[in-house]
Amino acid sequence: MLMTLKSKDRSMDDMMNAVRRQLRHGAIALLLASGFWLAGNPAAYAKNAPKPQTAVATTAPANPADFVGSEACATCHADIAKGLDSNPHTRIAQMHGNAGTTCEGCHGPGKAHVDGGGDVTKIFRFTKATPKEIDDKCLGCHQGNHASFERSAHGEANVSCLNCHSIHKFADSAHLLKASQPNLCYGCHTDVKPDFSQPFHHKVDEGLMSCSDCHNPHGSFQKKGLKTAPQMDTVCVKCHTETAGPFVFEHPVVKVEGCTACHNAHGSPNPRLLARSNVNTLCLQCHTVSGDFTAPGIPTFHNQAVQYQACTICHTQIHGSNANTFFFK
Repeated sequence: MLMTLKSKDRSMDDMMNAVRRQLRHGAIALLLASGFWLAGNPAAYAKNAPKPQTAVATTAPANPADFVGSEACATCHADIAKGLDSNPHTRIAQMHGNAGTTCEGCHGPGKAHVDGGGDVTKIFRFTKATPKEIDDKCLGCHQGNHASFERSAHGEANVSCLNCHSIHKFADSAHLLKASQPNLCYGCHTDVKPDFSQPFHHKVDEGLMSCSDCHNPHGSFQKKGLKTAPQMDTVCVKCHTETAGPFVFEHPVVKVEGCTACHNAHGSPNPRLLARSNVNTLCLQCHTVSGDFTAPGIPTFHNQAVQYQACTICHTQIHGSNANTFFFK
């Protein structure tokens, strides 16, 4: 009888141990499955990830009693105040019952500055601020339109808003630029300026285009701040609509490398802004039998001697075709 009870106790213990092992294995499997699922779903991981601790703001909000109004500023800065009459910032303030962007909207509360007899240490001065401080001031209002500025080439290089814009002394009233385009851009991008003196170039110096037609100086998700989408040629086909497609037979290089695989965007000594003086040479950069290229080589009966015609004499629809896989028409 005693042996039977002990045997039953051992059987019960064995059963409980087996259950515990199964639970442990099941929990491990569930954790592994969850890990793989989250790894393959970044959005889900971001949603379930622990929230970072945010720093508590140490700057107290400004006391309304510390603001003196733009009229008080005008008593000493009359010349600047007069120039602000046509400034977009002033118009915004007037639209909101003078409660919008006034002098103190940018320079901070002015009471201590006035009470100190014009003490310059009691007011925010842009001429003494760091690029980061200037950008923070401007982006306090303009963050919505320029959300990518901090990761742009200008932002990373500490080019502040006031390197291009001037609130009080501007040449371009639409965007408060210090100088009109393209001269403003040429001030830094001296390497690009000669391109627009090439025999064939986009009409930027002539005033028919501006740099910001193609580039977003405040940042984008593409290289060189291009105004474009993941499809590489979007910024070009905005004007060159005949090459936009989609086509039944696409020229792969257009979608993969973009227009600049064959064209120099700013200017070129060659017609159609081509990167090579000889069209056949341009085509052979890819269409040569090589282990490095997947583009097909040219047929053996194609004679590439200089006196023969360019590839595009026959392959007329080189950007893409709806009728022929070889872009004949």
